[in-house]
This record gives sequence, structure tokens and C-alpha cells, in this order.
Amino acid sequence: MEQTQEMIPHTLTLEGRSRAKLAGVTAVSCFNEQEVVLQTSLGEVALLGDELHIEQLNLEDGRLDVTGTISGIEYSEPAHKKERRGLFGRRGK
Repeated sequence: MEQTQEMIPHTLTLEGRSRAKLAGVTAVSCFNEQEVVLQTSLGEVALLGDELHIEQLNLEDGRLDVTGTISGIEYSEPAHKKERRGLFGRRGK
């Protein structure tokens, strides 16, 4: 099942600074009015802002809509790339 989710392409559409529409979402890690952290087919994404609300979430389709005042978007490497880079980093020391 994870393989199917990885095949969903990740896209992010920001409408002004008040709505974010994402595709390729595989899970929502945590959320509150200042932060929505989610997993995508390309790694972790954090939406930062104020009065953030999840308007729509459909993990079967990999879609998420967030409204509020969006002030930042942060991407993190997928977990398997972090581990790989960490192993190479240890060999080089």
C-alpha cells in the first residue's frame, strides 16, 4: 500500500497566503493553529502560520486543504535519504 501512496505526485498550490492545497499527502503527523506537519511522497512538509485549519483531508486521494494565514513552508528530506546521508557521513569521518 505504501508503494501506491509514493506514486501520487506531490504538488503544493498556495492561493495568496490564505489557502494551501497539497497532493501526494500520505499522513498528517500533527497540527494546531500555528503548524500543520504532514508526510508526502517526497518527504515531510510543515506549513507554518496563524489560525491554520484543515478544511479537507482525504488520505486515499492524498489531498489536503489548509486555510489560515500561511507564513512559511518547510520541507525535510525523506527518512530513507536522511539515513543514507548519515551512513555516508559516518564513513567519511
